[in-house]
Amino acid sequence: MSLSDQAARVVADLDPEYAIGVVEALCSRPSVSGDEAEVSRWTAEELRRLGLDVVEQEVLPGRCNVIATLDSGRPGPTLLFNGHLDTLPVPDGGRRDPYRPRRADGRLYGAEINNMKGAVGAMIAAVATILPRRDEIAGRIILSAVIGECDALGLGTLHMLESGLKADMAINGEPSDLKAMTCHSGVSQLRLAARGKSVHICRKSEGRNAIEDLLAAAACLDESILTFDSHPDFRGLPTLNVGVVRGGTLPSMLASEAEALIDVRTVPGMTPESVLADVTRAVRAARTKDGREPDVRVELIERPRFCQQHPYHVARDAPVVQVIADCHAAFVGAAPAIGPLFPQVFYGTDASHLQRAGISTIIYGPGKVEEINVPDESMAIEDLLTAARVYCLAAMQICARR
Repeated sequence: MSLSDQAARVVADLDPEYAIGVVEALCSRPSVSGDEAEVSRWTAEELRRLGLDVVEQEVLPGRCNVIATLDSGRPGPTLLFNGHLDTLPVPDGGRRDPYRPRRADGRLYGAEINNMKGAVGAMIAAVATILPRRDEIAGRIILSAVIGECDALGLGTLHMLESGLKADMAINGEPSDLKAMTCHSGVSQLRLAARGKSVHICRKSEGRNAIEDLLAAAACLDESILTFDSHPDFRGLPTLNVGVVRGGTLPSMLASEAEALIDVRTVPGMTPESVLADVTRAVRAARTKDGREPDVRVELIERPRFCQQHPYHVARDAPVVQVIADCHAAFVGAAPAIGPLFPQVFYGTDASHLQRAGISTIIYGPGKVEEINVPDESMAIEDLLTAARVYCLAAMQICARR
């Protein structure tokens, strides 16, 4: 059967009302990072109802990945659909309750539909469509709906991988506006911790202000201290940002402790360890107003608070990329853009961890950058259905019974 014939079957078989309804169910359940329990339970129950083998994998107390498997019973490749259930806090300013999804003017409105409940719902709908055709596939299709992406940048996916999950290819559904996104920065986050001796300002000469040490160290940090080779797919990178500075108790007291939090977006060849070495070297070369080396400790922020990420990069001609491109074209009539997307190249996603684990991964999902985490968030229903159809057809192609 030709790809166009299979695409026509997918259009006929995939139920739009079911796909939209699943997304509405996901969007109606708050799941800000750390509070995913309700949406995880619903997702597990729905996937079991469909007839999939479901594991609720506890990552932290009360925070569970949901991993569902469609096993054909025949040898073949394993395809992984990957998306996160946790979200950012919903912004203020909306005119309606964000947790009461509604349809209007060809759009579906719902909390965090772009990042990324729309894609997770589309993946569930795709697997539901494939289930009656399991005799046409070989290998396995796994759907992983994970926690801990928005807050820790990969806690759920890393736990899943370290627990032994393996796959040959993966489709990550982060919002790419239905384009094939092949790269994004790595993300290293660090903490600078300064120590001082707290005394009242009347005894200033007897103390040492940790904030002065911290500011001396932070003042020397910018992109010029980083060791890297530029990469054409990572335009504008690397970046370094001092995003948080805090310390002290009262204006009249010298601070005994102070800290700064640093974010570095990296390019291929850079690692969290190389960033740590660069920042440490720069801090050691800094000097306070009185000529001292700042008493500042530099450290990578560790799990579960943050998951250090390496740059994500997949070849444009990788089989998983080409399958997505061909399946997109079968429904839309033209191939999607393939390669780096801007500003998404500055982001971090679970694709980094999947690719680093040896799973060839493409990022392809519904949702536009400018529509992420805004009041009255919405998504074009046609984009949602296109994603579901592309996911379904891609899985049928990758796991086709030969």
